[in-house]
Parts: sequence; structure tokens; C-alpha cells
Amino acid sequence: MFRRTVMFWVAAAASFGVPYSYYDPTVRETASSYWNKASQLVPSGEDAPAASIAGKDNPGGQNLVSAPSSTSATKPLGPPSAAPVFQQFDHFINFNASPRWIMETWPRVSTTLSDIRLEGLRVPLVSGSRVDDIAGSLTYYFDHEKVLQRITFHGTTGDERRLVAMLTEHYKFESEPNVAGSLYMVKWNGDPVSVLRVEPAPVIDQNVPHTRLKIDLEINRPSSYYALSPEMAKLVDHDKHAGRWGFK
Repeated sequence: MFRRTVMFWVAAAASFGVPYSYYDPTVRETASSYWNKASQLVPSGEDAPAASIAGKDNPGGQNLVSAPSSTSATKPLGPPSAAPVFQQFDHFINFNASPRWIMETWPRVSTTLSDIRLEGLRVPLVSGSRVDDIAGSLTYYFDHEKVLQRITFHGTTGDERRLVAMLTEHYKFESEPNVAGSLYMVKWNGDPVSVLRVEPAPVIDQNVPHTRLKIDLEINRPSSYYALSPEMAKLVDHDKHAGRWGFK
């Protein structure tokens, strides 16, 4: 178990340049230290106990973070220098997140603009050490009223099924017939408004199974007027014209 855990953090650090090659180098610089701290919090590769996530029975003050329950901040446990560790995907893929909660949860946050309407807060993420955990770049986009309108993630995993199950349950993603990889969408009037793309990594090493799959995820707030970002819309359109989906 210990060996698998160590291999995951090494693999995550090695693969970090791929999903982060599009993004702010200041995030990339600190990712390795986040993962090292996270591996100390989950040394055995097991999920953290629910009681600790909820803030109970946590004498060490580890930064085990629960889901934000409202748009007000949920203050994380432990010092801000500790890497956040989440028990479930919906603890961080959550439209109740606020800018304050994000800044109090991650030790370092970079800002970015999606367009003139949305401001992004980008953080590095390693959700855990299981083969179906995810590692990469997580960005929250807020409107001028500080309401979260979009969540994006770009990174890797070894098994997408746990992420797909959460997105299907909470956000009504549906599988879209496609030629390569896996594609899941939420549509409005026939047009995709949220997308999960999963495809094999360019190089697959059986010794580092956590990096077998590449993930591109964008979720726009349900019942919002925001459509796909120009970047994701271009990617989806390219896939369609290449015959990868949209042929049913």
C-alpha cells in the first residue's frame, strides 16, 4: 500500500507538466510541495475518515476539508500552509464554493480571466492517492456578484468511473456515443452546456496507472445563462467535425 501511494505522488508530480502546461507557472511551481504534504495526510492511500472531514476527532489539525454548505465560507481545518485533502469529489466540485472559502482552503491561488464577465481562481488539485482520484488544475469562475458560475478541471486519472458517477448523480451528465475515449454532456436545446472529455494519455505507463487517462471537464451552473467557454466550445466543435461524436 505504501509503495502504491508513493508511486502515485511521484507519477502525479511527473505528469503535472502536461495538464498544467496551459496554465500559470506560479501554480506549477508549488504543486510538488502540495502533493508531498497531501501524501503525509493520507499516507496509506485510504480515504480520510468522515469524522475528520467533518471536523471531529482531528487532534492533529490536519487540513481535511469538508464541502462548503452555503455561499458563505467554510473555514478549513489546520494551518493554511497545509495541502487540502478531500474525501469526495463533490466537496470541491461544488457551486456553493465562495472566493473566501477557496482562498482559505488553498495556500496559493492564482487569478485568471475567462472573459470580461468571469474572473477565475485557479488551484492545483490532488484529490487523493486512489487510482480513481484525480490530479491537475481546478478553476472556479465567478461573476461580478461573486457567484460561482463555472468550474473547470484539466488533469489525469487512472479510472474515470467515480468522477462520472458523481457528475451523473449531481449534474445530470449523460454519455454521448463517440469514437475514441469517453464523452459525457449536459445539453440545453440540443447544445452542450457542460462537458466531460476522457481520453487515453499520449503515453501510457502501466507502472504509473494514475496517469492513464486525460480529463477535460467544464461544468456551467445549472439554469444559468452561461454557455460553454470559447476554449471548450472549440474543442467540442473540433471533435464533432473530426467525427468523434454527434453521429447518432
